[in-house]
Amino acid sequence: MENTFEDKRLPVTSVKSGEGLEAAPDIYCLTLQIVNVVFVGEVDNPQGWVLVDAGMPRSADEIIQAAEKRFGTVPPRAIVLTHGHFDHVGAIIPLLKR
Repeated sequence: MENTFEDKRLPVTSVKSGEGLEAAPDIYCLTLQIVNVVFVGEVDNPQGWVLVDAGMPRSADEIIQAAEKRFGTVPPRAIVLTHGHFDHVGAIIPLLKR
């Protein structure tokens, strides 16, 4: 699978970029540029967490940092992609390699 956006950072952002919100004990939303990625799983049970969407191109490091802060070094059990737009799948390849 080739990611043609892998080395590109788009010059768009939200004023909330980089901010996270715990919507519920098991739902954490993180805004990266113009899209939200969601971590689903309780902090006390890191064996069962799931990442919803893979963010913008070149956002893998930010996603990994947020995941490690929340769940330690335990990887997600799954990555669910809601749809194939660039802002939801941009970091999927580096995340899968990790």
